[in-house]
Amino acid sequence: MSPAVRVEADPADASLAGSAPGSGSAAEEVTVALGDFAAAGAPDVRWLDRASRPDDTAGSRVIAPAGDGVWRAAPWPAADALFELPERSSGAVAVTGADTGLRDAVASRAGARGLDAEIVERLDADVLARVGVVVIAERPGAALPARAFAALAARRLLLVPRLDRTFGLEDGLDHLQFAGPDEALLLLAAHARNASAFDRVLAWGRLKAEPQRASVVYGRLAAGLRADGLA
Repeated sequence: MSPAVRVEADPADASLAGSAPGSGSAAEEVTVALGDFAAAGAPDVRWLDRASRPDDTAGSRVIAPAGDGVWRAAPWPAADALFELPERSSGAVAVTGADTGLRDAVASRAGARGLDAEIVERLDADVLARVGVVVIAERPGAALPARAFAALAARRLLLVPRLDRTFGLEDGLDHLQFAGPDEALLLLAAHARNASAFDRVLAWGRLKAEPQRASVVYGRLAAGLRADGLA
């Protein structure tokens, strides 16, 4: 039997990345800390939402979208509950991400065009429930942002900067990439004019998110930890 996995995170991140299925031996429980969350003790796995730094890889296994010395390279899983959110093919635009300069430029241009765009400091399930489009203005190590699959699971149109590593996603098929704020604005304006034209992108994004369900991913992680000899 694989070890039980306990996910430690702040509420906003937990609402996106979900929790592990309640199975396995409590005596063999392992902890996964999301982002830079201050876990009660040293976690067995630290799953970062940014590219790892040299000091991150000391003392625990590290998963991150990019970086040297990581145990695995991966974005966060998507909480199972996100797959049940009502569809919103149209609606407000949430602009978030660690690149605040790019984030603010996209939101400013969208607002000047009369689009319903809001800057969101922390993306969470409540934000996803009320918007139809998510712009994540970051590319950690030129990789897909950690929270990207949460937007796809909720069937929200996802816009991200140009990427080198997409973890299986395909630009124009399941999400959209932009070279700068002006190109992002063109995509947002096109969606505002005819949201239904992007229905196929939403459908493909949802399909690509399915293997990233939290219940599936944490189960695979538990099996990997046992194979790696942690438990």
